[in-house]
Amino acid sequence: MAALVLGALAGCSDASGGTADPTAGATHKAAAPVRLPVPVPAGFAAETGWSTSASPEATDVEPGSSGFPLVAVAPKSGLVIQAAADGSRVRAFSLASGKTVWIFTPKALTSVRAGVFVQEGKAGERGVLARQGKTSGSGLSTSRRTSTIDVIAADSAGKATAAHHLDLAVPDDTVVSFTATDSGLLVGPVIDGVHEKAVAIDAATGVQRTVQKSMVTGSGCGSGSCAVHASPAFATAQGVVSAFQQQDGCDQWAEGGTLCTYGFQVGDAWTSTSVAPSNMHVGIPLAVTGPYLVAAWHTSDTQTDPPALSGTKKTILAVHDLSTGKSKARVSCTSADALTLQPGSAQSSTHLSPNGDFLVSGQAGFDLATGRGHCFTSTASSKGIDLTAVADDGTAYGIVHVVDDTEATSLYGRLPIAQDGTHTPGHDSARVSVRSGTAKALPAAAEVPLYVASDGHGLFRTRDVVAVYPAS
Repeated sequence: MAALVLGALAGCSDASGGTADPTAGATHKAAAPVRLPVPVPAGFAAETGWSTSASPEATDVEPGSSGFPLVAVAPKSGLVIQAAADGSRVRAFSLASGKTVWIFTPKALTSVRAGVFVQEGKAGERGVLARQGKTSGSGLSTSRRTSTIDVIAADSAGKATAAHHLDLAVPDDTVVSFTATDSGLLVGPVIDGVHEKAVAIDAATGVQRTVQKSMVTGSGCGSGSCAVHASPAFATAQGVVSAFQQQDGCDQWAEGGTLCTYGFQVGDAWTSTSVAPSNMHVGIPLAVTGPYLVAAWHTSDTQTDPPALSGTKKTILAVHDLSTGKSKARVSCTSADALTLQPGSAQSSTHLSPNGDFLVSGQAGFDLATGRGHCFTSTASSKGIDLTAVADDGTAYGIVHVVDDTEATSLYGRLPIAQDGTHTPGHDSARVSVRSGTAKALPAAAEVPLYVASDGHGLFRTRDVVAVYPAS
């Protein structure tokens, strides 16, 4: 089962939320004033449950970054983990009751942007507090920029301590991003979903190592083997996933020559060219969750055109075994919105159901038992749906995709994040069946869950409120 990181969805609230530390306050029954300002779908008992205040999240405009989510779920531990916006405290709540299980207080930094993630390994789930900021400076020490990583065991109790603490110095001229999955973390500058150079961190051991763009020899290119530059995209339990694009020995302008290969490799386990569908020379690693990697496949474009899910070419969206590359489920989709396919772009919207039978990623849902998938993409007469959560029975929820002038809305699978200080309008949402592929609009402005537990509890997150409601 994969851990989840939950961002605040754009359009979920009309209040600013302030800068107070929400983790310092008490939780409330859902009937108390701190509650969602909008309705929830049928099937959740909004008159019961619990809620707590939340803060708006800092933004990271770099495509491929995981941003700074302040709420994450540790599903196996049954916890909702929330960080203060200034990174001064992390608090873990019981998902079912809302009771505080543990509190972690890190060493203070100033000018902080913070995010909290949950990663899973053989030793269990771990909360990861990632912060960017400055040391305070005292005595003969001057203030300096830093990125810090604190790893807290999810099964902690009371006053938690960090199992590992890492302090990564950041040059003044460098913009650093966090790229997190449920099994790995990269820290470093990111452009178009990949890193030139980054620090890969193993949350289980606290070990860090440098990974960077390197020359590798790929097999299965259009003309046989080819030398390509592979750039780190995100980290997984099978190693770092690196994306590459062939530039030599092929027809870069799609004028009838040997097609160029755009692919990826998963650590030392496998390479995209060994599992690519027939005549699909472009493979993009979109996300990883649990034991699966989600990839997009389509025919080669010119080197100047970024791969896109469009209405002119069908794209295969597929779920692969992370260890072997074997295809577990797939579906062929088109989209009237022409969404850019980029390494890691669907990480925020890729989730397994708690029982592991269903998977949602971007605007596609997969029944892993049957190997079938369904597209919830836009057509000439219907809008696309960005999926946010899937339950054990294959019922999934999502928000209707809205295209505007921002780069984020043109990326496939990237959920919109409500920015600090903005006033976002109400959004439309939907309930879908991953089994049948049917979709139904929810009442106007209805909030959708970002996680649905096996017992039916749904977690809802706006810019100002975190609420958990049981099944009705």
